[in-house]
Amino acid sequence: MRFKPFLVLGLGFVSCSLLTNVALSAPITGQANIAGNVTVTGTNINFNPTFVNTVGATETGAFTGLTGGTIASLTGSSAGAMNVPGFAMFTTGVAAPVTFDLTSISAGVGTAAGCGSAAVGSLCTPTNSPFTLVQLTSSSVVATLQLNGNAYTGSAATGTSPTTSVFSTQLLTPGTIPAVLAQLASGGVSGITYSATFNAAGTNPVVPEPASMLLLGIGLVGAGLVARRKIIN
Repeated sequence: MRFKPFLVLGLGFVSCSLLTNVALSAPITGQANIAGNVTVTGTNINFNPTFVNTVGATETGAFTGLTGGTIASLTGSSAGAMNVPGFAMFTTGVAAPVTFDLTSISAGVGTAAGCGSAAVGSLCTPTNSPFTLVQLTSSSVVATLQLNGNAYTGSAATGTSPTTSVFSTQLLTPGTIPAVLAQLASGGVSGITYSATFNAAGTNPVVPEPASMLLLGIGLVGAGLVARRKIIN
């Protein structure tokens, strides 16, 4: 998420509506891997409205063949319940377009104390923020954000599947948690590149604990980003 240093992007709540004489659609399952650009301020996450599939990633299930789509921005975002119908629209390359309705943002798993440290391994979640910032190396910060919601094809009235997305970005400049927070407070950061993974679990899944999901995402994303040394500007 070339996301201020806050951004960084799979599984949530179950919502299934049964209407008289209306057949339920097949559960959405599979994984989508997307990438795009975002501008982050102290209160808003302004996504470039279009995204593409992550180069080299393999989409599965309902997302097979995905090459792109659109995503909405978030205003005044903080952890907790949200209601953003059509937050992400997987429309390009898939056999049947998939819609993701955002229903909540998970709380970050860092601490306020970690926000004042540049020591490798520090975990920071700023006050009233859903982001987790990780001091990955002495000059690299990874930011993650977990969104939860429901995915479906056609109309949500015919059945939805719980879906979680973990967004992430790596910040080499300014490169430390305190510096990143200072930059955010001074007006925000633009032109950040993010990656995100959406996981749709069908119906009635066992939903991973948010903290476990985020930490797993941090580890996987951090390893890949450091290996590629991709600079997010």
